[in-house]
Amino acid sequence: MLTALALGWAVVYADRTCLYPLLVVIAAQLELSSAQLGVLTSTYFFFYVCMQIPAGLLGDRYGLKVVLVALYGLAAFGLLGLGVLGSSYMGLLVCAAVHGLGAGAYYPTAYGTVLQAVAPEKRGASAAVIGAGMALGLMVGLAMSGPVYELLGSYRAPFIVLSLPTFLMLIWFWRVLPNIRGAASPAWADYKKVLCDRDLLLVNIGTLLALYGFWVLMTWGPAFLKVERGFSLGQAGFYTGLIAFSAVPAGLVWGRLSDRCGRKRLAMLIVPVGALALFFVSHAQEPLAIVLGLLLFGAFSNSAFTPITVAWTGDIVAARYPGMMGAAVGVYNCVIMLAAIAAPTVSGFIRDSTGSLAGAFLAGSLVMVAGAGAFLFAGDASCDAEREA
Repeated sequence: MLTALALGWAVVYADRTCLYPLLVVIAAQLELSSAQLGVLTSTYFFFYVCMQIPAGLLGDRYGLKVVLVALYGLAAFGLLGLGVLGSSYMGLLVCAAVHGLGAGAYYPTAYGTVLQAVAPEKRGASAAVIGAGMALGLMVGLAMSGPVYELLGSYRAPFIVLSLPTFLMLIWFWRVLPNIRGAASPAWADYKKVLCDRDLLLVNIGTLLALYGFWVLMTWGPAFLKVERGFSLGQAGFYTGLIAFSAVPAGLVWGRLSDRCGRKRLAMLIVPVGALALFFVSHAQEPLAIVLGLLLFGAFSNSAFTPITVAWTGDIVAARYPGMMGAAVGVYNCVIMLAAIAAPTVSGFIRDSTGSLAGAFLAGSLVMVAGAGAFLFAGDASCDAEREA
């Protein structure tokens, strides 16, 4: 089960990130501004976020596997549409929306399944295994899109190539995943408790802020390295993808440590280091310094870091709201992915205004530090036990 979900997450991330190295090419061919490019990536994430809570609710009621497979298929068709119909800006926007809508069901259904299927003391480690798939897909998507474009001469080719494994994953999911259901018919009052839980809200907001810098670098890193540091298109995608190289082992270590040492303490230590690494990358000039900065950032950001906070969420929900894991994880990912909507567009405006992405990277670092501040005030499931005692 974990292998299938990890590879499914890898495919989702490869589908998503293959776009970023191509932004420079798309801008040149379709004569788009940086702000328009930001809107393109934000369109995907807007519809992705819109599906988070509905997917979790539907998964709790009708089965997480059923919802995962149905919406993953929609994501595959949207990706294929980017390749077939993406010759215009409007075509790209529409197909990105369809792809995002389908991909949006994966997080709440996949993590909702795992957080209920594994023992509490293994939640962090299990979430880290799926996070390793995220890192793998990130690396593959960034590294392959440039060479495929240069080989086939079309920015739409990488989307078509990646649609094949996306469709094939549907068969594997249907064969190996359990169809876990949650509460049969929860009332609105139950959902309201999840939405208004102070500790869940602070974990969600802290993760949102912590991930803002990641999406700045992920979206605009290839363009930054190509335009402002002189790398080729293929090199820019490959070097940005290095953050996944260090994220895999780091995420597995952080996940296990969080099971043993606690989620909150570890989260507050990791995020400021990631912010410092992002600031360093924006000022590094030499290739070796850039590589070291990216590797450090990878070890302290998204796929290395989020297993801690999603397990933190799972601990609280299992203790306070059993049967609503899919809905709660949907709310979690809905909130944290707002960073992916805001970061590309805001950074594009900063670049258009200043002529450089350095200011956008600095803003990302500061927002990440604010995320660590939010974690300071969040409690966890152990607080419930202490209150009962």
